[in-house]
Amino acid sequence: MREQLEVLTTVPGAVFAVVLGLLWGSFANVCIYRWPPSEEFPRGRSVVRPGSHCSACKAPIAWYDNLPILSYVWLRGHCRTCKAAFSPRYLLVEALTGALFGVAWWFTLGTGGMFYPIDERVLGFVVDATFVFVMVVVTFIDIDHKLILIKLIVPAAIGFYVAGLLLGHVWWQGLVGAAMGYGIPWLIAWLYYRVTGREGLGLGDGFLLGAVGALLGWRGVLFAMLVGGLTGSAVTLRKLATPGRAAMAAAAIGAIVAAGMLAGVVGAGTALCAVLILLLVLLRRMRSDEARELMITEIPFGPFLAMGAVFYLFAAPWIEVNFRLYS
Repeated sequence: MREQLEVLTTVPGAVFAVVLGLLWGSFANVCIYRWPPSEEFPRGRSVVRPGSHCSACKAPIAWYDNLPILSYVWLRGHCRTCKAAFSPRYLLVEALTGALFGVAWWFTLGTGGMFYPIDERVLGFVVDATFVFVMVVVTFIDIDHKLILIKLIVPAAIGFYVAGLLLGHVWWQGLVGAAMGYGIPWLIAWLYYRVTGREGLGLGDGFLLGAVGALLGWRGVLFAMLVGGLTGSAVTLRKLATPGRAAMAAAAIGAIVAAGMLAGVVGAGTALCAVLILLLVLLRRMRSDEARELMITEIPFGPFLAMGAVFYLFAAPWIEVNFRLYS
């Protein structure tokens, strides 16, 4: 059995990982399209029934027209029956998931995990691949609907915690990570209400960070928040690029950048506290309507948090050494 598993560490194993990622990317597209609620389906739809079909003419899609990437290219992104165009994002999700599965293979079954026993490497790949799959689905649902699905993220958090135990994590690490992941956004939302007098933040991102913490611990939560805050604020700046507000948003980004630099000196925990204090001071100096527009935009932060979490998943040892996340 061990010799058979060793095949997964070779080049054919890498090819298998990428192809597997493409197949799961195709399934991710189904989840992204069907799981979110709608007026017709308030609880979302099943990802099993009905089978794959064209959303325009409802014609079933044959298996040979449902091959990841290949079918899209062969059909030039159109339905074989009615010629309706399919979104290029189907191709993007499949390619992204395949690429991330390939990265997961390198860090576990490939060179990045070569010093570990083969059974631990296989388990590590399964866990990492599952994590990136969930993050891809969460990202694109949040982009479309500005919604973190509880029915996805809560079972994922439980599964990630169990996976952490199987990987040898201490039992309390995932619990502390999940508590911090949910607790910090809750604290920010409470402070925002106290400062501005308005409800301003949903807690979907808290559930997302709770799932991240269940596997990656409190360090993964802090890193995802720092990276998500920086990149998300940079995008938000362009959205709010009007006189005065742009300057205020730039000041907020500057606070996060400074805190990120500070993380390399005093640790991420202290840096995160600095971010919260500086942002609250900025909000206090703004009129409540401006603060609300800065904090609530048409750009969801979930994808940026997921991006930071995936980066930490693969680069945790390097990050912890260079950014002193233990302090």
